[in-house]
Amino acid sequence: MREVIDGRYEITGALGAGGMGEVLLGYDVVLDRAVAVKRIAVGQFASRAEMAEEFVARFRREARVTARIRHQGVPQVFDAVLDKGADSVYLVMEHIEGVTLRDFLSGVGVLSIECGVAVAAQIATVLSHAHVLPVVHRDLKPANVLVAGDGTVKVIDFGIAALLDGSTSRITRTGSVLGTAAYMSPELVNGQEVGPRADLYALGCIMHEMFSGRGVFEAASQFDTHNRHLSEAPTPLRVLRREVPAPIEQLVLELLAKDPSDRPATARDVYDRLLPFLPGVGAAESASAAGYPDPTRIFRRPNPPAESAQDAVPPRPVKPQSVTETGGLAEVAARYRELCELGRFAQAAEALVTVVDEAEARFGPTSPQLGELHRDIATALAHSGEQRRALAEWEKVEAIELRATGPVSGRVWRARVAAVDCRAALGELTASDAVDQLYRMLGEIRSGDAGFSDEAVLVRVAIAEWLPAVGDRARAQRFLEQLRIDLEVLRPADDPQRRRVEQLAAEFGL
Repeated sequence: MREVIDGRYEITGALGAGGMGEVLLGYDVVLDRAVAVKRIAVGQFASRAEMAEEFVARFRREARVTARIRHQGVPQVFDAVLDKGADSVYLVMEHIEGVTLRDFLSGVGVLSIECGVAVAAQIATVLSHAHVLPVVHRDLKPANVLVAGDGTVKVIDFGIAALLDGSTSRITRTGSVLGTAAYMSPELVNGQEVGPRADLYALGCIMHEMFSGRGVFEAASQFDTHNRHLSEAPTPLRVLRREVPAPIEQLVLELLAKDPSDRPATARDVYDRLLPFLPGVGAAESASAAGYPDPTRIFRRPNPPAESAQDAVPPRPVKPQSVTETGGLAEVAARYRELCELGRFAQAAEALVTVVDEAEARFGPTSPQLGELHRDIATALAHSGEQRRALAEWEKVEAIELRATGPVSGRVWRARVAAVDCRAALGELTASDAVDQLYRMLGEIRSGDAGFSDEAVLVRVAIAEWLPAVGDRARAQRFLEQLRIDLEVLRPADDPQRRRVEQLAAEFGL
């Protein structure tokens, strides 16, 4: 009898296996279609205690965020299933017929300049869509890149690394780092907080391999490979292959910079620098390796018609509900709370978005009610992983509160702290930048009190959360110890801020 997952997905075969799990060929008996099922055995990455609420919440969050990467270069996520014993998790995805870039390179060796640029440009495009959310891959490598039959490049396994280990502190405690040594950025090797530029470093490693036929750093052990990423300069591509254009060599060297701030700022910047080397529309076909798809095809024949064309039916627009249709703001607020309790944060945010205009008309543009509405929207969006939209909402909260109260209030400080978290998640701030901004806020607050007000405690707790990601453990420990002592005097034992600080202290062994 064949295995059936969640009463719906019948396993029909195996597609591949890796360090994080196995990929199975499945069949969706409800929608009558083949699917790919990524099965991850949780026990190899987390203890039984860690498998409970924290892992389940992270699994759902990462699966939902991954599903929001709407681009042809990312296989669509259809479903996320946690089995009853919490022993395995399953991501049910679009099944792609194609070859991994790893197998492509194994069969071909080095790629033509045009073909390699086409692969890199498509990866950069995918990353640009993911990083806007933001979703950072953290394990980008040739085995996680598929080249479909039509030449379209697909990046798979977004969110898996973050799903399996979502915090810098856990990496430090366990002494392990998730990722593949040959493609890991120095900050990921060091167990530091990583942002979108870690993926750009991995793209640089892939480009070096596509054009030279060998990894950027090769060593006898994973430890030695890590050390080379940390301390050794890469060999320029033109030393290994003279026909590589100088601008491509320079781009790869910049992508492989040890300091993230020295790399290109965004994946879009990478794409723009690759654009002059891509074939133009209507260009003649280049020689392609026998038996392998041609990644340049989508640039020579962009968005080509299907063999058997059918008229597309555009989706019907969704009309926003009005307060009258939803039964009033109180009912919408109740629905918001219900959806949040169910963990359906994106849907909860949209429920409130539909009534913002009418709430502003009813209560006024500087009303506390409107500020609270935007605050609740921002909170739900942040929980759902939509940090770009959450940041915009926090900025609205700050503007409303400043217009309403004049001087900076506690609500303004809360919005500013939340905005720092959003910007850091989007890769606009490093961990050090985030800490610097929070310290400046604390300085402004302390000019009017001794640092024990609710606002000061809010900012101090935020600093305590960010300091470990900077890498100065001793400084973080000193700051956290003083904050814990202060809160033991200032706050009752059940205070949320005090409990959060005690949790951080426990992670540090204090």
